[in-house]
Amino acid sequence: MTLQVFESPDQLEAALRARQSEGNSVRLVSSFSRRWKTIDAANPHELAAELMDFHEPYPVDGVPRLWNRVWNVLGPRKDYTWYVSAHPAGRIRHDPLCEVGCPYVVRGFDYDYVGVLWLNDLIWRGHRWQVDANAVQETGLIDLVRAARRELARTADGPATSRLLQHVMQTYRILFTRAFKGIYVWVPDPETRAHLISAIVER
Repeated sequence: MTLQVFESPDQLEAALRARQSEGNSVRLVSSFSRRWKTIDAANPHELAAELMDFHEPYPVDGVPRLWNRVWNVLGPRKDYTWYVSAHPAGRIRHDPLCEVGCPYVVRGFDYDYVGVLWLNDLIWRGHRWQVDANAVQETGLIDLVRAARRELARTADGPATSRLLQHVMQTYRILFTRAFKGIYVWVPDPETRAHLISAIVER
Protein backbone atom coordinates (compact mmCIF):
# COMPACT_ATOMS: atom_id res chain seq x y z
CA MET A 1 0.00 0.00 0.00
CA THR A 2 1.39 3.38 -1.06
CA LEU A 3 0.74 6.56 0.92
CA GLN A 4 2.02 9.80 -0.55
CA VAL A 5 1.42 13.44 0.40
CA PHE A 6 1.44 16.15 -2.28
CA GLU A 7 1.93 19.90 -2.05
CA SER A 8 -0.59 20.78 -4.76
CA PRO A 9 -3.81 19.31 -6.18
CA ASP A 10 -2.26 19.35 -9.65
CA GLN A 11 0.50 17.02 -8.48
CA LEU A 12 -2.03 14.71 -6.85
CA GLU A 13 -4.21 14.65 -9.96
CA ALA A 14 -1.25 13.96 -12.24
CA ALA A 15 -0.18 11.02 -10.08
CA LEU A 16 -3.70 9.57 -10.14
CA ARG A 17 -3.95 9.96 -13.92
CA ALA A 18 -0.66 8.11 -14.27
CA ARG A 19 -2.09 5.22 -12.26
CA GLN A 20 -5.28 5.34 -14.35
CA SER A 21 -3.22 5.04 -17.55
CA GLU A 22 -1.85 1.78 -16.15
CA GLY A 23 -5.37 0.36 -15.94
CA ASN A 24 -6.12 1.13 -12.30
CA SER A 25 -9.41 2.48 -10.96
CA VAL A 26 -9.04 5.94 -9.42
CA ARG A 27 -11.27 8.41 -7.58
CA LEU A 28 -11.08 11.77 -5.81
CA VAL A 29 -12.69 12.00 -2.36
CA SER A 30 -13.01 14.54 0.41
CA SER A 31 -14.59 15.08 3.81
CA PHE A 32 -17.54 17.43 4.27
CA SER A 33 -15.35 20.52 4.35
CA ARG A 34 -16.93 22.24 1.36
CA ARG A 35 -20.57 23.26 0.96
CA TRP A 36 -22.45 21.41 -1.78
CA LYS A 37 -23.38 24.48 -3.80
CA THR A 38 -24.06 22.58 -7.04
CA ILE A 39 -26.49 19.97 -5.72
CA ASP A 40 -29.43 21.40 -7.68
CA ALA A 41 -27.46 22.59 -10.71
CA ALA A 42 -28.66 21.10 -14.00
CA ASN A 43 -25.14 21.02 -15.49
CA PRO A 44 -22.64 21.54 -12.66
CA HIS A 45 -19.64 20.79 -14.88
CA GLU A 46 -20.55 23.74 -17.07
CA LEU A 47 -20.54 26.28 -14.24
CA ALA A 48 -17.94 29.00 -13.95
CA ALA A 49 -14.99 27.89 -11.85
CA GLU A 50 -15.83 30.18 -8.94
CA LEU A 51 -19.30 28.59 -8.66
CA MET A 52 -18.00 25.05 -8.28
CA ASP A 53 -17.95 23.31 -4.92
CA PHE A 54 -14.16 23.10 -4.77
CA HIS A 55 -12.42 26.37 -5.72
CA GLU A 56 -9.06 25.81 -4.08
CA PRO A 57 -6.16 28.29 -4.17
CA TYR A 58 -2.58 27.04 -4.09
CA PRO A 59 0.80 28.52 -5.06
CA VAL A 60 3.26 27.27 -7.66
CA ASP A 61 6.65 28.96 -7.42
CA GLY A 62 4.99 31.86 -5.65
CA VAL A 63 2.32 32.26 -8.34
CA PRO A 64 -1.30 31.76 -7.15
CA ARG A 65 -3.37 29.17 -8.96
CA LEU A 66 -6.86 27.69 -8.56
CA TRP A 67 -8.06 24.09 -8.73
CA ASN A 68 -11.77 23.50 -9.30
CA ARG A 69 -14.13 20.53 -9.05
CA VAL A 70 -17.75 19.70 -8.27
CA TRP A 71 -19.09 17.24 -5.75
CA ASN A 72 -20.39 13.87 -6.97
CA VAL A 73 -23.10 14.61 -9.53
CA LEU A 74 -26.35 12.76 -8.84
CA GLY A 75 -28.42 11.00 -11.43
CA PRO A 76 -32.22 11.12 -11.73
CA ARG A 77 -34.02 10.78 -8.39
CA LYS A 78 -30.80 11.67 -6.53
CA ASP A 79 -29.07 8.43 -7.60
CA TYR A 80 -25.61 8.33 -5.97
CA THR A 81 -24.58 5.25 -7.94
CA TRP A 82 -23.75 7.51 -10.86
CA TYR A 83 -20.55 8.41 -9.02
CA VAL A 84 -19.83 4.99 -7.52
CA SER A 85 -20.22 2.91 -10.66
CA ALA A 86 -19.56 5.58 -13.32
CA HIS A 87 -22.97 5.48 -14.98
CA PRO A 88 -22.74 5.61 -18.81
CA ALA A 89 -24.78 8.83 -18.89
CA GLY A 90 -22.52 10.58 -16.41
CA ARG A 91 -19.40 12.56 -17.22
CA ILE A 92 -17.42 10.62 -14.63
CA ARG A 93 -17.67 7.55 -16.89
CA HIS A 94 -15.23 9.28 -19.25
CA ASP A 95 -13.16 11.08 -16.62
CA PRO A 96 -13.11 9.43 -13.16
CA LEU A 97 -11.34 12.46 -11.69
CA CYS A 98 -13.82 15.12 -12.80
CA GLU A 99 -15.86 14.89 -9.57
CA VAL A 100 -15.14 14.55 -5.85
CA GLY A 101 -16.88 11.85 -3.84
CA CYS A 102 -18.20 12.49 -0.34
CA PRO A 103 -17.90 9.92 2.49
CA TYR A 104 -21.56 8.86 2.21
CA VAL A 105 -21.10 7.94 -1.43
CA VAL A 106 -17.85 5.99 -1.21
CA ARG A 107 -18.52 4.17 2.07
CA GLY A 108 -18.42 0.44 1.33
CA PHE A 109 -16.83 0.83 -2.10
CA ASP A 110 -13.18 0.47 -3.07
CA TYR A 111 -10.83 1.66 -5.81
CA ASP A 112 -7.21 0.90 -6.64
CA TYR A 113 -6.03 4.43 -5.91
CA VAL A 114 -7.81 7.21 -4.06
CA GLY A 115 -6.91 10.89 -3.98
CA VAL A 116 -7.91 12.47 -0.67
CA LEU A 117 -8.43 16.23 -0.48
CA TRP A 118 -7.51 16.87 3.16
CA LEU A 119 -8.74 20.41 3.64
CA ASN A 120 -9.17 22.65 6.66
CA ASP A 121 -11.73 20.83 8.81
CA LEU A 122 -9.10 18.65 10.53
CA ILE A 123 -5.74 20.22 11.28
CA TRP A 124 -2.69 19.48 13.40
CA ARG A 125 -1.72 22.22 15.82
CA GLY A 126 1.20 21.90 18.21
CA HIS A 127 0.75 18.38 19.52
CA ARG A 128 -2.82 17.38 18.74
CA TRP A 129 -5.57 17.16 16.18
CA GLN A 130 -8.10 19.97 16.14
CA VAL A 131 -11.40 20.39 14.30
CA ASP A 132 -12.43 23.71 12.78
CA ALA A 133 -16.19 23.71 13.23
CA ASN A 134 -16.54 26.59 10.77
CA ALA A 135 -15.12 24.36 8.04
CA VAL A 136 -17.45 21.41 8.65
CA GLN A 137 -20.33 21.46 6.15
CA GLU A 138 -22.05 18.18 6.93
CA THR A 139 -25.77 19.00 6.98
CA GLY A 140 -26.63 15.76 8.78
CA LEU A 141 -24.79 17.06 11.86
CA ILE A 142 -26.03 20.64 11.76
CA ASP A 143 -27.04 20.79 15.45
CA LEU A 144 -23.67 19.42 16.59
CA VAL A 145 -21.80 21.70 14.20
CA ARG A 146 -23.69 24.77 15.44
CA ALA A 147 -22.96 23.84 19.07
CA ALA A 148 -19.26 23.41 18.27
CA ARG A 149 -19.23 26.76 16.48
CA ARG A 150 -20.69 28.43 19.55
CA GLU A 151 -17.90 26.89 21.61
CA LEU A 152 -15.37 28.09 19.06
CA ALA A 153 -16.75 31.62 19.29
CA ARG A 154 -15.99 31.50 23.02
CA THR A 155 -12.43 30.34 22.10
CA ALA A 156 -12.81 27.24 24.26
CA ASP A 157 -13.21 23.58 23.38
CA GLY A 158 -16.21 21.84 24.87
CA PRO A 159 -18.22 18.61 24.61
CA ALA A 160 -19.66 19.48 21.21
CA THR A 161 -16.22 20.23 19.78
CA SER A 162 -14.89 16.96 21.18
CA ARG A 163 -17.74 14.97 19.63
CA LEU A 164 -17.34 16.76 16.31
CA LEU A 165 -13.60 16.06 16.30
CA GLN A 166 -14.23 12.34 16.76
CA HIS A 167 -16.81 12.35 13.96
CA VAL A 168 -14.51 14.16 11.52
CA MET A 169 -11.65 11.80 12.35
CA GLN A 170 -13.97 8.87 11.63
CA THR A 171 -14.86 10.52 8.30
CA TYR A 172 -11.19 10.58 7.31
CA ARG A 173 -10.86 6.96 8.41
CA ILE A 174 -13.60 6.09 5.93
CA LEU A 175 -11.82 7.94 3.13
CA PHE A 176 -8.45 6.37 3.93
CA THR A 177 -9.83 2.83 3.76
CA ARG A 178 -11.22 3.07 0.24
CA ALA A 179 -8.01 2.18 -1.62
CA PHE A 180 -6.53 -1.23 -2.46
CA LYS A 181 -3.14 -0.10 -3.74
CA GLY A 182 -2.46 3.50 -2.82
CA ILE A 183 -3.64 6.70 -1.17
CA TYR A 184 -2.56 10.07 -2.51
CA VAL A 185 -3.24 13.08 -0.31
CA TRP A 186 -3.22 16.83 -0.86
CA VAL A 187 -2.97 18.85 2.34
CA PRO A 188 -2.92 22.64 1.85
CA ASP A 189 -2.27 23.39 5.53
CA PRO A 190 1.54 23.41 5.98
CA GLU A 191 1.61 22.26 9.60
CA THR A 192 -0.81 19.41 9.00
CA ARG A 193 1.07 18.36 5.86
CA ALA A 194 4.40 18.39 7.71
CA HIS A 195 2.96 16.27 10.51
CA LEU A 196 1.58 13.68 8.09
CA ILE A 197 4.86 13.46 6.22
CA SER A 198 6.74 13.08 9.49
CA ALA A 199 4.37 10.31 10.61
CA ILE A 200 4.85 8.46 7.30
CA VAL A 201 8.65 8.69 7.56
CA GLU A 202 8.59 7.41 11.14
CA ARG A 203 6.52 4.39 10.14
